Amino acid sequence: MLQTTIRLALMSRQTSAATAAKAAAKTAASRRSSARSLLQAADDGKSHGLAQPASLTVSQAARSLLKQELKLLQRQLSKCIDRWRRKPDHLHQVRISARRLQQHMLLFGPLMGKSRSAGWLKKQLKALLQASSRARDLDVLLHQSSAKDTPSAILRKWQQQRRRLQKPLRKLNDRINGDEGLKQHRQALQKAIQHASRRGRQQALANTRAADWAVDQTMVRLTELQTSIPASSSTKALHRFRLQVKQFRYQAELLLELSGHPVTDRLVQCLLQVQKQLGQLQDSVVAARSLKKVVRLQKKSSRKAAAEADSDRQAKIEAECTRLLTWLQNKVGPQLQTLARRLRKSHKQATAHVQPKQQSSKRQ
Repeated sequence: MLQTTIRLALMSRQTSAATAAKAAAKTAASRRSSARSLLQAADDGKSHGLAQPASLTVSQAARSLLKQELKLLQRQLSKCIDRWRRKPDHLHQVRISARRLQQHMLLFGPLMGKSRSAGWLKKQLKALLQASSRARDLDVLLHQSSAKDTPSAILRKWQQQRRRLQKPLRKLNDRINGDEGLKQHRQALQKAIQHASRRGRQQALANTRAADWAVDQTMVRLTELQTSIPASSSTKALHRFRLQVKQFRYQAELLLELSGHPVTDRLVQCLLQVQKQLGQLQDSVVAARSLKKVVRLQKKSSRKAAAEADSDRQAKIEAECTRLLTWLQNKVGPQLQTLARRLRKSHKQATAHVQPKQQSSKRQ
């Protein structure tokens, strides 16, 4: 029974990592396609209210992306509530949407200010991620584990826990999608962003060309990532870096929609690979931690074998940590340096190309 549970936990965590990586790659590809479509539509004058790419400001981009991301969150949350038994991936998409919105608020926070609506949205996103965390883990266990191999008692326990966790998600859905609450807060935030473009300390930022600003922000994040590569192979250090990579990946996807820059596109792909590798390590760490709890409940006669198995798992995790640290320092670090160099070069060329035009227009 213990060996079966151990095998199932490890298989479920590994399958979860592989599935999440595929979903992330698919989502990123969709975002890159969306960015190209957005820019192309603007070129054709069909940008649904957006200005031409040459004159699209940070304020206009912030309002457009906020509306887009909030609508996506509402749609995914409704699907998660109605179809959570049939399609557990909807909950995963809800969590992605919530994280992207959090990063949107970090990127464009200065334009929103410290309004009541900004505080309300931050609170709802935090509550949504907390309420869905354990539910997501159970969805993976229930839908990735084979029914033939999983003991029925364990399956029933997981199913009961998952049903109970749906209640707080329903409450959050009612709060976000009910009584047009989210719509009112969205309109208030969009007004605050628009107000920033007319007066106040953030007026210069709000009226900056969005594509140039997006390239500058990408450069800032590339620099931070290079200096954040861990020097230690401890699981905690690698986990902290994984969280930072995840945060920057969502920001890079948003910035890609504004600039459409090929270097930003390449950065998103690079961060996806890093997130995938470090995510698989974290899954192994979480699985090993969970199995330790199972071992404590076993009889003394079976604890010795379980302890030996745990020792083997820890040795494999340490070896993987060493391999990943070497990969990050010798492969990912130089790749980030190359991307930063390419981005600086293209930005200088673009700036040099724009300046003669500006001087010519002034003379006229």
